[in-house]
Amino acid sequence: GRLILVAGGAAGILVAASPEPEGGGSLAHAFWATFGLLAMTAWPLAARRRGDDVPLALRPAVSAWASGVQLALLLWFAAELVAGGGQLGLAERVLGAVQASWPLAVVVTVALAPVPGQQVKVPLDR
Repeated sequence: GRLILVAGGAAGILVAASPEPEGGGSLAHAFWATFGLLAMTAWPLAARRRGDDVPLALRPAVSAWASGVQLALLLWFAAELVAGGGQLGLAERVLGAVQASWPLAVVVTVALAPVPGQQVKVPLDR
């Protein structure tokens, strides 16, 4: 899972390093963008864990849902790109926002998850 996340981040850097020229596309930009978008879409499934103590965002059903939503958004973006649709910018931004937010959601649920084997202390003097 971590290697896929690193690959997606590296692809983002390579997209920025190969901007599209005025009036035309760039094969390098398209390649790295596609690679990065696919990596970030697959990452939730690759990061999933099984077990009772697994944080919420890493559970199989939640990971599948996250990848499914990202795949649907990726397909919307691809359809807008191919068809020259009027919502291309919106599709790209929504997809980018969701893909950028998911790692944060994972970090938050991991940070909030109880540590296995650690007892939660509840003060009795309330």
